[in-house]
Amino acid sequence: MLGGGARISSYEIENIPGLLFVPNRRRLYLANIFAQDSIALTPRLTATAGIKLEGRTYTGLTMLPSVRLSWKPDDATLLWGAVSRAVRSPTPFDEDVVESIGQTVFLTALSSFRSEKLTAFELGTRLLLSPSASLSVSGFYNVYDDLRTVDPAPGGFLPLRWGNGMEGDSYGLDAWADIRIADWWRVKPGYSLLIHKLRFKDGAVPLLGLSQAGNDPRHRASLRSSMDIGREINVDADLRYVSALPDPHVPGYVELGARLGWQFSERAELSVSGFNLLHARHQELPLSQAAPIRRSVFVALKWTM
Repeated sequence: MLGGGARISSYEIENIPGLLFVPNRRRLYLANIFAQDSIALTPRLTATAGIKLEGRTYTGLTMLPSVRLSWKPDDATLLWGAVSRAVRSPTPFDEDVVESIGQTVFLTALSSFRSEKLTAFELGTRLLLSPSASLSVSGFYNVYDDLRTVDPAPGGFLPLRWGNGMEGDSYGLDAWADIRIADWWRVKPGYSLLIHKLRFKDGAVPLLGLSQAGNDPRHRASLRSSMDIGREINVDADLRYVSALPDPHVPGYVELGARLGWQFSERAELSVSGFNLLHARHQELPLSQAAPIRRSVFVALKWTM
């Protein structure tokens, strides 16, 4: 399989005191070509390899290869593994921004900022446990390089500038099941684990700490239920758990969403939906970034012409 694409876009930003883009007007281009092929090594073993060449305004040409191997030992089991490379290319905020307080410039972007790089390793399986139950489990190990940091000016402090002074890795797993308990009732439990191990490169200045690279929960779990009671009534519920954010600290929470729908004619449905029903409010992000999420209830009438 061969393919490609191109996109050209222009923007103009109205600068405000304290936040400038220099230049404030640019034309950005993105072009890519890719090739991918699958080879059946045996009737049950398949290899897929691909490569993508991508060119952008700020980075020039980038090569993004990937390879995947899948094995189906029987009709109910699939095992697979993959290795791929990805990048986060610089944006105008990485390359052109100038921030100041009064007459003092405290952050300026530099054209030397490089793309953030990721090499991803994945292993997974998908199992058909019975005609009414399936399970998918995957594990990953990610290697990061040239992550964005805030660095002091050489020989001083201001103006600060973007750098690529962080590296590290992360690993975790995702597990999801789909279980049909009865013809009218289906549940989907799931769990995700994410562990970061980031560090500053030799010679880098840990100005804002490791938290500048992200603040993610380690554990997530959910239980989704869907019930069709007769032909007219459906009841859906989603119970979820998210563990605490480490830095800055935000407590973990458990919340519930639910929906009751009544299809009272072929063309009309009345529904009541509730979100975050277990608490009047809860915090999902630091207070400096977002307000608490409140409980909410909605009533909807849908009419199909």
